[in-house]
Amino acid sequence: MAARASSWGANEDLPALLNVLNGDHIMHFFDELLGEPSLTYHYKWLRAVGKGDFTGAHYDIVYMGRGTEKVYTVWSPLGDVSYEMGGLAICLGSHRFEDLKQSYGTKDSDRDGIGHYTDDPLVITEKFSGKWATTTFEAGDVLIFGMYLLHCSLENTTNQYRISVDARYQSVNEKVDERWSGKKPRGHDQ
Repeated sequence: MAARASSWGANEDLPALLNVLNGDHIMHFFDELLGEPSLTYHYKWLRAVGKGDFTGAHYDIVYMGRGTEKVYTVWSPLGDVSYEMGGLAICLGSHRFEDLKQSYGTKDSDRDGIGHYTDDPLVITEKFSGKWATTTFEAGDVLIFGMYLLHCSLENTTNQYRISVDARYQSVNEKVDERWSGKKPRGHDQ
């Protein structure tokens, strides 16, 4: 099970999608949630997950932790997702795994050459407890979570691609991870 999901920064490529991800409705939601003006990273993660592909269990802070820790991920499928298509799974209570937050959660993917904590979600529950949760999804569903919620995607066992997008939101008054913002975000170090 060594396959991985593909992703691309959906910047100017998909204006209709960007109108939603950068639109007044979601920005107003985060302004209200944060109690101050919000911003979204320019880089958007458009994912196409084919048969046999999945994403290992990880904290997002490892990939975008050079700014504030107070960043929110918004994940949404762009089509219906059955269990067999391998939707997103979250580890309930994992934002309270202090040992993991103080070890893996302090890493930087580029600086430390690290990625997913594990490709086997059961390693997490055996070592830290918690419980994995997933469901079927419909196009337009939304999951919102912070940088310290362990999550993964399950293996797609169908012959269809699972298409999803995730974007990041934070206060304008907090430091931004420079890799994911600006007119042409550079993304991860090469």
